[in-house]
Amino acid sequence: MALTKEPKINAQRLNDTLQSTCTSWGALAAPSTGMCRLTLSPEDKEVRDWLVAECKSLGCAVKVDQMGNIFAVRPGRVQDAKPIAMGSHMDTQPAGGRYDGILGVQSALEVLRTLHENNTTTQLPVALVNWTNEEGARFPGAMMASGVWSTHSSTPLEACWDLQDKEGIRMKQALEDIGYLGETKADYRENGLECHFELHIEQGPLLEKEGKTVGIVTSVQGMKWFAVRVEGVEGHAGATPMPGRADAIVTASRLITAVRDAALTTELGVATVGVIKSDTSSQATISAGVDFIIDVRCTTDEMVDQLAFTIFKAFDHIITEENNGTSYTISRSWGMPQSVFHPRCIEACRSAALKVVGVDQVMDMKSRAGHDTAWTSRVCPSSMIFVPSKDGLSHNPNEYTSPEHCAIGAQVLLDAVLHYDEKARSGDYPGS
Repeated sequence: MALTKEPKINAQRLNDTLQSTCTSWGALAAPSTGMCRLTLSPEDKEVRDWLVAECKSLGCAVKVDQMGNIFAVRPGRVQDAKPIAMGSHMDTQPAGGRYDGILGVQSALEVLRTLHENNTTTQLPVALVNWTNEEGARFPGAMMASGVWSTHSSTPLEACWDLQDKEGIRMKQALEDIGYLGETKADYRENGLECHFELHIEQGPLLEKEGKTVGIVTSVQGMKWFAVRVEGVEGHAGATPMPGRADAIVTASRLITAVRDAALTTELGVATVGVIKSDTSSQATISAGVDFIIDVRCTTDEMVDQLAFTIFKAFDHIITEENNGTSYTISRSWGMPQSVFHPRCIEACRSAALKVVGVDQVMDMKSRAGHDTAWTSRVCPSSMIFVPSKDGLSHNPNEYTSPEHCAIGAQVLLDAVLHYDEKARSGDYPGS
């Protein structure tokens, strides 16, 4: 029998919870509304402890896997079925905002609260998932723990455990320190999901520009990171003649500019250098070595490779022009292939959005940023819901999405979950 009562999320409660938890755990100093809640930090532990307690109070069974991923499962009629999951992350950039990832987890909690207070019984279990180290800001490698869980990441569990932060703390030690090194295997084959939905802010300007309220995300573009090492010859800043220098910083600066130029001229996608490190960092010394990381993102994997090839061809030309003994080496440090989302989940999100805001306020779109759902889509039906980001800002303390748009997104998430559950109950989704 179809549900006769349509549960509605509590918009005020959602916003109050989001703001209060951000203020309590990881807020930057006032008057900023920004956040610094690095993964597995004391602030992350505190908000995790709070989240686990809240989910348990709603009757959820909570388990934590070997990567610290939290799975809070509300039972359905079919006790042994895989759950319909709502996932995102609660870690932030060192100077990020209150909505990137955090909104998705808080909205999932609001969905669980709404189902609980309405005594709504679903056919399948419904789960909230908090994925560890989505940002990659403390331990290098974005969407890390969802990638391990999917078994499709090039960085497996043990390699992630061995990664170190800037203070030399290994990730496994950080998990142990905050009490979130779980016993559940970080493997979808041992701890599977029926499907995965993620509500997220757009992190770009398209919804706002087009005057739309909800984006139905159909895919995530491909991306690769490359670690570049530039070698020169260390020397005295005052005594070494200009013509005789092999200055790694000068060569690196030309290579970094070439990254930007290649993306502009080819129009294949975007390329960014966000991390630069000099060996010496001394005002009086010519640097012998510089390391930087290139982030390349394009709609397809083939375009990513084309843009990378263009960048490295330009590098070779610059080294020849410099002709001063400087050189470079490249290693691929991380990547995520293009992800295409599942028609079932896209249908569920679109149906929910049309019911909540109407056809004029909905648009299909591709994600230019990476998300945990890109990894889940490798192993279970998945899709995403976007709501607008003011001025397209994200990874920035001024990141903002209005309470109204947050509430709309949470309602679409709830309705998408119920849509999928009803389809599964009626047998429209074979194998559910």
